[in-house]
Amino acid sequence: MKKSILLILICSSGLFAQLSDQQYLNTYKEAVKLFEEEKFEDAYNKLVPLTNRNYTNAVAPYAYLYGALAAENKGNKYHAKILYRSLFQYYPDWDKTNDAKLLYAKNNLADGYFEEGLKAIHEIDDEKYKGLKNAILEEYVKNIKTIAALKNLYNKYPNYKPLAKALVDKIQANRYNSKADLELSDMLTNRFTLTEPAKGNTPKSKPTTSQSNAKGLNFGILLPFETASPQLANGSSRYIYDIYAGMQLAAEKLNGNGISIALHAYDVKSDVNMLKNAEKKEGFSKMNLVVGPLYPATNTPAQKFINENNMIQVHPTSNNLSLLEDSKNAFLMQPSHAYQSKKAFDYIIADGQPKSVSIYFGDARKDSLFAAQYRLEAKKRGFTVNEFRRFTTQKLKADRGHIFYAGDNNAGVKFLQNLAANNVKSQIMITAGSFNWDKVNTDVFSDNVSIIYPEYVNREKEAVKEFEKNYFEKTGAFPSYYSYLGYDLVYYFGSTLKDGRDIFNINIGLGEYTDEYMLSGYDFSEKIKQNIVVPVVKFRYGNFEEVYR
Repeated sequence: MKKSILLILICSSGLFAQLSDQQYLNTYKEAVKLFEEEKFEDAYNKLVPLTNRNYTNAVAPYAYLYGALAAENKGNKYHAKILYRSLFQYYPDWDKTNDAKLLYAKNNLADGYFEEGLKAIHEIDDEKYKGLKNAILEEYVKNIKTIAALKNLYNKYPNYKPLAKALVDKIQANRYNSKADLELSDMLTNRFTLTEPAKGNTPKSKPTTSQSNAKGLNFGILLPFETASPQLANGSSRYIYDIYAGMQLAAEKLNGNGISIALHAYDVKSDVNMLKNAEKKEGFSKMNLVVGPLYPATNTPAQKFINENNMIQVHPTSNNLSLLEDSKNAFLMQPSHAYQSKKAFDYIIADGQPKSVSIYFGDARKDSLFAAQYRLEAKKRGFTVNEFRRFTTQKLKADRGHIFYAGDNNAGVKFLQNLAANNVKSQIMITAGSFNWDKVNTDVFSDNVSIIYPEYVNREKEAVKEFEKNYFEKTGAFPSYYSYLGYDLVYYFGSTLKDGRDIFNINIGLGEYTDEYMLSGYDFSEKIKQNIVVPVVKFRYGNFEEVYR
């Protein structure tokens, strides 16, 4: 079977007709969309014809990478390895090669090919990847079974602390050791200061829970850690790593400020048994606060347990108000579409705009849901709704009043370009989700464009600059929105819970908290416990600035 797969790859240039650059790009985009929809078999079948060494366009290496990831996700790790190796051979100067090598290393280490995995990690000599390299090694080298195997790898790669620690742990766990092994253990302990907590470690995919913090706060973190993939910046599970890394920095700062807090990480996805296993852990029922779970299948039974034990539950990434319906102590870090619409109209009215609106939305269901909430709020405020329809490529015209658009996948750029091309000067209210912020061209943001931007981070803020510096030092990577969110969640609830639940109930009713947070702030003072801080942002003088909240 393996030989036949290899033969298909070798002969692929003869099996598939040469595509033009445009055909190649179209096929690639279709495949990536399928991949994002988790249709890995279909994505893989579209990507295979693109993995032909005769293609030299800029998209080709990405096709190899997505092909490898699709193969992995559909369970064909062998074929994934072939695609990774072909990628390294044909595109050695690609700027994402190091990211791909991390994924290749993880593939091999997970399958027990430790030497091949370590070799790939060792080939990455960029210092900024140090934290990620150590995180992967920490996760997998503990699975090496024998002292002899660990010594063999350590002799070849003597500068990796996780490998040294795994060897020391294995020696210390062994009942009978030679004098040489004991001396080696002592030497490694001293060399890598293994008796002290390691700084800058990134979270493991399956982190172990720490002991209960009897005199302080205990937060249970119920996230799908096993799928976390910090190695690729745009990986589908990267955000889990980012959230937890931010949480760790917040806990470190709180502890430094005299607020004792411990994070207890539990790997919980959509399997109810995983939740039950977490609930059975010693001390779980005594958690002051639980973050997650993220999936409905585990959240529904979790709510019952959380309510029975009078815990606080925080939903970090969802803005779905239905999550609060059956829970007396649940909080949403994200404002709902309904509340975002409310704040947008507060701003429009304060700005003196006429009481009419044209509403457009993109293809995704969440876009039409947001638009529907916006229309509902418009009618509550006595606004005339001129239009309510999906935007494709139709020519847009100026209307009295303002224009609203909710979209995704950078469709906001096309929408704004359409308005500019048709000389529409109306005030425009657009959602931040309409843009890919890694790729957007800020030239599209004229002064009549306002953005509903709950994820806004003011990078000129001193607290943000300090966080970014510390985050990079600890992880070797730059923070994402989810890193800031994770930090804020633990810092906010740690600060407000430090004096007990009675004081906490008073604290959250006091209104807005903004100064020490990475995002724009938090306010859970209304009856429905969603964050009601909703920044409205404009692009001015080369920067985004908050103009309303």
